[in-house]
Amino acid sequence: MDWMQMVLAAAGEGSPRAPMEGFIWLIVIMVLAFYFIIIRPQKREQQEKQKMVASVSKGDRVVTIGGIHGTVAGVDQTRNTVSVDVGKNVKIEFSRNAVSSVEKKGKKAGPENSK
Repeated sequence: MDWMQMVLAAAGEGSPRAPMEGFIWLIVIMVLAFYFIIIRPQKREQQEKQKMVASVSKGDRVVTIGGIHGTVAGVDQTRNTVSVDVGKNVKIEFSRNAVSSVEKKGKKAGPENSK
């Protein structure tokens, strides 16, 4: 066998690593797609909700995750609660995280209203 036939024979066999490298690239692409399609938008939405909940102030109209509509009567920063006026002399105290959407005085805001 001359040297040319040996080179051609070696080139035809292929590397055993080649299929594994393609599989690794496929996994990397899938992880990146998962991140950009699912994780990143969820993080952004969660940050917007945290900003909305942090900006709740007296006089804002709110809807809780339980579906209760009312006006914010007070905010307790130390206990992280919101007192909501839901009727005549009826005030209910909620955790700030229970606020689903906020309608600012004169302007709508929140995840439900922005879509």
